[in-house]
Amino acid sequence: WFVMRPHIENTVLRLHEELLDLANFMKHTKAEILARRRWVRTIGKCCLALWPNCRIRVFGSFFTGLSLPNADVDVALFDIPCKTGTAMKMLADRLLEKGKVSWLEIIESAKVPVMKVRSQACGLRADIVVNQQDGIETSNFVKDRLREFPQMRPLLIFLKYFLLQRGLHETYTGGMGSYLLCNVVLHFLQRHPSRRDSRHYAATSLGHLLYDLMKYYGQEFRYEQNGVSVVDGGWTFSKASRGWANNGKGGKKGKKGSGVELCLESPTNPSVDLGSACFRMGSLRNLFQHGFHCLCHLFVTRSPPETSLICPLLLDPTHPVITTRYDLMVEQPVAFLGLPRAEDEEVLPDGADGDCMEEQAKEAPTKRRRMTPGLADEYGAGPEISDEPWEMLTA
Repeated sequence: WFVMRPHIENTVLRLHEELLDLANFMKHTKAEILARRRWVRTIGKCCLALWPNCRIRVFGSFFTGLSLPNADVDVALFDIPCKTGTAMKMLADRLLEKGKVSWLEIIESAKVPVMKVRSQACGLRADIVVNQQDGIETSNFVKDRLREFPQMRPLLIFLKYFLLQRGLHETYTGGMGSYLLCNVVLHFLQRHPSRRDSRHYAATSLGHLLYDLMKYYGQEFRYEQNGVSVVDGGWTFSKASRGWANNGKGGKKGKKGSGVELCLESPTNPSVDLGSACFRMGSLRNLFQHGFHCLCHLFVTRSPPETSLICPLLLDPTHPVITTRYDLMVEQPVAFLGLPRAEDEEVLPDGADGDCMEEQAKEAPTKRRRMTPGLADEYGAGPEISDEPWEMLTA
């Protein structure tokens, strides 16, 4: 994605442009969007065959337009007339019988039971939950905030990949999941000085924001004392006043306040601490501090325009998601010998036809127009962020 810009002497502005280039590089192609729609329709057809009155909805990062190319699709099933575990086993049997999946896993012990599946036809993955409304509400909240803060999208795309390369992007391993990361960036933008001054806002680029964000969460934020709320414009509160001091897994027993813990109030349920599951916050704080020092080095040494400001100090350019960016959808083997292969019966939306994987291989990345920092409509919102409802059409 790197484009040399020798005509831009300001290092911070070159970082701004490179962050936009990265967001454009990671944006789903038309073929990838079509393949995901087909995958959701495949799951939906199996669900409707079992429960004709059920509803299927897409939520999560794909719904908000923040998913990376290798990300899965989050699917919620509603109006399912049986227990969650039973429903997942019935759906698993149906998908296997039809040869639609190459791999599946049902995790009933999770806080929210989830069924993980992988498409046999193209290798895309999906996380399926049953009768859970929370994901829809949080996705709508994030989508609304993306409209309010257009800078969020390129910052989040970079940060998600920044954490993914270091194994700190999964909630169940103590990292910072996508929804928590969205709220962390949202809080930062809400309290940033440019929010309160139009002239300052016009002069603030993504480079300034990334530098300030790394500094804020790497050095300035007082994890031991303060918690975060992003409702009503955003504010901080005393952790002790909520009884949230050292409640997570990050604290060390017998040493009050020795653990680095992030407390973040859920915007849809104020009694829930979203940061409690992030028990590797100490590592994340060190990582933000590392990113801050890397950016300081690049700015002070005036990194030449022939070199990337993101790679290799912040991102590894040899990571598979980058090197195989346009070759991620691959046909998978059948789950068990003797099972049928996936049937290519689905009709693509909008009259499209042909194999999505072949179309993706032919599709070249598009060049974006030059963007000037400071204007709200120029931060490259992806095509997924639209008024189109991401719903499974049952017609």
